[in-house]
Amino acid sequence: MDLVVLVAELSQKKKKNEIDEELLHRGYSSAEIEQALFWMSSQWKPLDAVESGSFDRPVFRVLSPWEVLNIDAEAHGYLLRLQNLGIIDPDQFEKIMSRILPFGPDKLQLSEIKSLAGMVVFNLQVDALDDDGFQVMDDEIQLT
Repeated sequence: MDLVVLVAELSQKKKKNEIDEELLHRGYSSAEIEQALFWMSSQWKPLDAVESGSFDRPVFRVLSPWEVLNIDAEAHGYLLRLQNLGIIDPDQFEKIMSRILPFGPDKLQLSEIKSLAGMVVFNLQVDALDDDGFQVMDDEIQLT
């Protein structure tokens, strides 16, 4: 997940060969770089505010009071960063946010949000995110 974020950020500033050099210098293998670039070319939908005209500033979502109690500020910032880079769309952002509450009484930290975001972005164990327990919560939220 970190490599995909890094590639997304670098691709805004550098050419492909410069990105490869930078990532090799940071210790990533050629295979890791190729996998990240392949994913980016096949899945990534960067937000291009200038061409689309749909966004005139970065995306920002205000947390509800109970979300504030359950997510660390750094973890929330990371999700906003993913959305502003176009790595996650608003639906994926909401899917991740709807899954933070069941993790317990402590605030969700950056490492945990990265894992959860990675599961959503790369479609890993998505069925586990949509199991019956979460469906009950989703149904209760819709009823209110």
